[in-house]
Amino acid sequence: MRQANEIIGQRVGGTQNFDIIVDSGKKDGAIGFDLFQRMKGLQTYLATLPGIDQSLSIVNYCEVLDRAIENGKTIDKETAGTRAPRATSTGARLTTFWQRPDQLAGVLQFVYLMQRQQGPTNPFASMLSSDSSIARILVRTRLTSSRDIMHTAEAIRHYGKAHFPPEVTVRPTGSLILLNEATGDIVWGQITSLGFAVAVIFVVLSLLFLSIKVGLLSLLPNVLAILILFGVMGMTGITLNLGTSIIASIAIGIAVEDAIRYLARLSDEIKASHDQEKAIFQTISTVGKPIIYATAALGLGFMVFFFSSFVPIKKFGFLSALTVAVAFVNDLVLLPALLATTRIITLWDLLYLKLGKDPDKTIGLFEGLRPSQAKIVTLMGELKVFPDGQAIVRQGELGNEMFVIIGGKAEVRVNVNGHSRVVRELNRGDVFGEMGLIRHHVRTADVVAAEDVEVLVVNERFLTRMQRRYPRIGAKIFLNVAKILSDRLEREIART
Repeated sequence: MRQANEIIGQRVGGTQNFDIIVDSGKKDGAIGFDLFQRMKGLQTYLATLPGIDQSLSIVNYCEVLDRAIENGKTIDKETAGTRAPRATSTGARLTTFWQRPDQLAGVLQFVYLMQRQQGPTNPFASMLSSDSSIARILVRTRLTSSRDIMHTAEAIRHYGKAHFPPEVTVRPTGSLILLNEATGDIVWGQITSLGFAVAVIFVVLSLLFLSIKVGLLSLLPNVLAILILFGVMGMTGITLNLGTSIIASIAIGIAVEDAIRYLARLSDEIKASHDQEKAIFQTISTVGKPIIYATAALGLGFMVFFFSSFVPIKKFGFLSALTVAVAFVNDLVLLPALLATTRIITLWDLLYLKLGKDPDKTIGLFEGLRPSQAKIVTLMGELKVFPDGQAIVRQGELGNEMFVIIGGKAEVRVNVNGHSRVVRELNRGDVFGEMGLIRHHVRTADVVAAEDVEVLVVNERFLTRMQRRYPRIGAKIFLNVAKILSDRLEREIART
């Protein structure tokens, strides 16, 4: 087929063609001598472009007419006074309108005469508009590559801008150009739409889960599903067209919905168990089932198209089902692995969490933070609620946590000779157990809830997580912890 195509290009002038429209913008503007010169220059330039075989325009028609008219005049002169005409001598040289521009007027008179006729009797109808304002150049080419065709079209546009007056437009067109531009638009539209969709989804996920890191990690499985889709298309030779171009958009919508469902559930499980690994397994066992059912229904629905006899529909069904399946595996395998050590916080957690009035002023650990930042710190840690009378810490236990009272009251009790006595009362914002955080110290007293108490547990894992996830907030937390320890040390020194 390739060899036959080349033979046709060499002997016939190309298997494909496209047009170049030269619009002068005014009546009879396309048949002036100046524009004829420029169109002839354009045709000469086309002959230098690779893959261009022939070009045909009104200029070529006028050249033929000009030769015919001049040849007729020569015959008339040679046969004057004789009974029968005879051929011109082979050595006779004919002048053309390129040499004598005034000859063009006689040629154009014939063109005007033909323009008045309608239908197939007008030989110039395909090359010249009825008011002679637009001229058409027919170009035959053997080019088959979309990239080569678009480069040729762009070269023609540049030539037109450089060699034609500003009021004259030169544009390549025709089915060959338009189809290639449509293909280019599909590819570029796929890139821009997916890029925009990914950017918007990334922003939404980052805001929803209050972290750029979580937004990026939750987006990776979805982007991977799209990359696998295009990889399969490239390996199997399936072209990117109007049908296959929408599969990626369908896939990313389904995959993101599954990711949001998974992450929201994971956040709830973490708050309930405070164990990341356990929460992940629990989330997969609960949310995984509806995701499996939805994926199976969608995949089987798309696979119905695979049995179509219409090839584009068949390819669409196969690729859609494949992409949905890949997105499902990524969301239930890759996404949990990526988020195995990442604390999940949702925007709804931030909105519904209540820390009371002015937490930055009433709780020392939150000093210098905005209320929203104080909520983020609380959600990054572990909130525990102790009912009235329950011990929060016990004397003699080995502790590695510090506690900050968010609400309620507690009492510090010391056991001496089997008798317990209250040595201190703790209220909102007070801190206890700080020595356990610093050096895993043995608890020196009991702390018992005097009423329902809500405390924030601060440990090394919490501080490390804050430092990595929110470094600016983490820096303030470290500073506030240092202030709390300094105040406690100062009080101890004052007592002694």
